[in-house]
Amino acid sequence: MATSSATLSQIITELLVAKPGNRTDALKHLADKGLLPKKLLEVPKEKKVSRFASKAAEDFAEAKGITVPDDFKGTAAKDKISVKDLKILAEPPKKKTNASPGAQQFARDNGIDIDGVTGTGAEGKVLLKDVKALVATPAADLSDIDADKTKISPSAAKLMKQHDWDEDDVSHIQGSGKNGTILAKDLAEMVKESLEETDEESEDEKED
Repeated sequence: MATSSATLSQIITELLVAKPGNRTDALKHLADKGLLPKKLLEVPKEKKVSRFASKAAEDFAEAKGITVPDDFKGTAAKDKISVKDLKILAEPPKKKTNASPGAQQFARDNGIDIDGVTGTGAEGKVLLKDVKALVATPAADLSDIDADKTKISPSAAKLMKQHDWDEDDVSHIQGSGKNGTILAKDLAEMVKESLEETDEESEDEKED
C-alpha cells in the first residue's frame, strides 16, 4: 500500500521515540500503532527439503513403513533416495554363499547353518567334507564311506566340468547307474539350482 507523507512522518517519530533495538521490534511497534500491515510481521515459511528423489519414492516409503537411517545416502542426484534404494532397504540383497552345491544340499538336509562353517576350499569355499565333518558318523560306517569311491559316468563328468564341480560336490548324490554310478540325469536338480543362482545374480547386476 502507498504511504502518505503524514503516515511516514508518524513512523519516523515513533521510531525515534521507541528506539527499537532491531528490525523485528521496530516492525512490531509500528504494527501495534496501526502503521504497518500485520503481514510484514509474518515469518516466511521455510521450504521443506525432501530426502526423496520423487513423490513415488516418498509414497513407497510410507506405504511400506520403511524407516530411512539418518546417515543413509540415496543413489539419485544429490544423494536423494529413489524407489530402488527403498527396495534395498526393505529387502536387503541375498548373500551369496561361498559353498559348493553339494555342501549346500548336505547342510540343508542336516539342518546345518552353512554360514558358520569354515571352508577349506579355494578362497574359503565350504566343501562337502567341511559340513560332513560336523555330523557325527558312527565308526562302523566310516570304513564304508572310505571304501566307496564315487562312480561317475562320462556324460555326468562332462556336465560337472561345465559347471566347475568336482567329485566332492556330487558325492552326496545317489547314482542311478550300475553299481551306483552317477549319470547325467542324476545331476538335473543341481543344474537347475545352479542356473537359478546364475539368473538371480544377473538380475542383481541389472538392477545395479
